[in-house]
Amino acid sequence: MFLRKKIDAYLIAAILVVLGVDLAVFLFSPSPLIPIIWMLISLNIKGCICCWNHHHQHLKFFYPEWANRALELVMGLQTGIVGEAWVLHHIFGHHVNYLDQTKDESAWKDEKGRTMPPLEYAWTVTTQAYPKALKVGKKYPKIRVRLIQNMVATALVLLALASVNSVNTLIQFVFPMAFLLFMTVYVTYEHHAGLDEKDPYKATYNITDHWYNFFTCNLGYHTAHHVQCGRHWSELPQFHAEIKDKIPATLYRDAGFPLTWITKAQQILAAHGVSWNRG
Repeated sequence: MFLRKKIDAYLIAAILVVLGVDLAVFLFSPSPLIPIIWMLISLNIKGCICCWNHHHQHLKFFYPEWANRALELVMGLQTGIVGEAWVLHHIFGHHVNYLDQTKDESAWKDEKGRTMPPLEYAWTVTTQAYPKALKVGKKYPKIRVRLIQNMVATALVLLALASVNSVNTLIQFVFPMAFLLFMTVYVTYEHHAGLDEKDPYKATYNITDHWYNFFTCNLGYHTAHHVQCGRHWSELPQFHAEIKDKIPATLYRDAGFPLTWITKAQQILAAHGVSWNRG
C-alpha cells in the first residue's frame, strides 16, 4: 500500500498541480507581471494547503517515508512550514501544552499573562516558530535532525531557483512562504484565544460551516481534533457528533467572509425552493 487514505489523493493532486503551475509560470513568464498575478491568485489556494500540510503532519499521507518527505518539501515551498516543523512546534508543543499558557508554544497570553491582540500574537508566534520547534526538538533528536535537514533542503532549492530567476523566486516562493506562515499563525488565534481552561472540551472554538470545512478539510471541528489529534481529518465530523454534547454552545463561531455569506445565501435559496447540491 502507498496511500494511507484514498481521499488524500485529491489533496496530493491539487498540491502537485499548484507546483506545476508555479514552475511553469516561474520558467516561462516573459515579465514579473504574470508571476505577480499568479502569486496573488494562488495565495488562497496555498492557504488551503497550509491546512492540508497540518493534517499531513498529524497523520502522514503516505506509508513510504521518502514519499512523505518529498511531499513535505513541496508543501514547505508553498506554505513556509517545512516538514517536521508542524510535528515539533505544533504536535509535541502546542497539542501537549495548549491548556497551560505558560508553556504553550502558540500561547495567546504574553509572559505577564496579558491576552495579546491578534497581530501581536501572530508576529510573536511567527518569529518564534522555528526557534521553538528546534527547542522542542531537543527532546526528540531524530525529528530535530529531520527538521534541520528539511530547512537546509528548502534553502538549497530556493538558492537554485534564485540562480535561475531571482525576481520570480522572490515573487512566487519567498514572499508567499513568509506571508502564509504569518497568516497560518494569525488564523489560529481564533482557535483558542481567551479560553483559559483545563477542560479540553471548553478550550477550543469550533466552526461547523460546510464550506469552511470543505476547504480546510474539517479543521473547524477543532475540539475533536484536539481530543484525538491522531484521527484522520475525514473522521473528525463523525467524532465531533459523538462529543458535541460536551462542547458549550458558546464555543461555536461563524466561518467569516465570504464563506458565511455563501452558506447564508444557500439557506435563503433553499427557503425559496432553490436547491444547491453541495456534493
